[in-house]
Amino acid sequence: MTELLYIASPSFSGSTLLTLLLAAHPRVATVGELKGTSMGDVDSYRCSCGELIRACAFWRALTAALSARGVAFDVGQFGTHFRAAPAGLLADRLLAARLRGRVAEWARGLGLALLPRARRELRRVRERNRAVMEAVCALRGADVFLDASKDPVRLRHLIDGGWPARVIHLVRDGRGVAASYMRVYGWPMEPAALEWRRTNEECERLRDLVPPESWLRLHYEDLCRDPDRALAAALGLVAATPAAPVAGVDGRAQHVVGNAMRLTDGAQVALKETWRDTLGAAELAVFERVAGAMNRRLGYA
Repeated sequence: MTELLYIASPSFSGSTLLTLLLAAHPRVATVGELKGTSMGDVDSYRCSCGELIRACAFWRALTAALSARGVAFDVGQFGTHFRAAPAGLLADRLLAARLRGRVAEWARGLGLALLPRARRELRRVRERNRAVMEAVCALRGADVFLDASKDPVRLRHLIDGGWPARVIHLVRDGRGVAASYMRVYGWPMEPAALEWRRTNEECERLRDLVPPESWLRLHYEDLCRDPDRALAAALGLVAATPAAPVAGVDGRAQHVVGNAMRLTDGAQVALKETWRDTLGAAELAVFERVAGAMNRRLGYA
């Protein structure tokens, strides 16, 4: 079975950077976010190699390889996201709900077992994920698939399907992540801080689902300050050693989907903390009230 390495984190925590660095290892294959939900207009979307994704030779080869396995695949609709159609039905809500405590997860499991639509969709999407992972690894000659989808409940569904996973819980100072939510989505600080806190709470609940030796908490700031050491720790989860020292970030040598950093070519790894200049005292006070305790628990003073 292909080994699964999974990045779990809130958005804007550095998952694209980590993905591009890990993807340079010959044992690791990835397409970035396997859930494939963030491409927008697929006809104008560019693969990290720089080609329009529909014209990219890698994605064409993947489509053909999956077709040979009897799996119809289109880059505009991966079909690997755990949702049921139409959206909003009980089956869909059960599949998509945040990862919660044991009682809530027991209730989710019971609901998934009792609802035929949810049960069928869960089985179908698990098998589709398996087929895509195996096909990507075969194309790249790799034995470890890296899924940078970040979503904790997605990993829960994969683990429950019998797929052992090694998990990198990627954390970043919540003030920086909240500032990104505010800038990109126009959110006020309170919902931004709450989203960051709740997603990290979900990530922490994953720890009950994987053996201790299969779990790594990695700080984005450590990745930027000493990428070689951070990558050695991440690759250690799959018993791999770094192939070469980090010289920079080369997204164009890969074929991944994700944020705009995927198009980076030869940039140096550098820590950016612009939130220190952009967040005011009132916004920092709101963050402290909503998520300060979590931020300190994750190692940020």
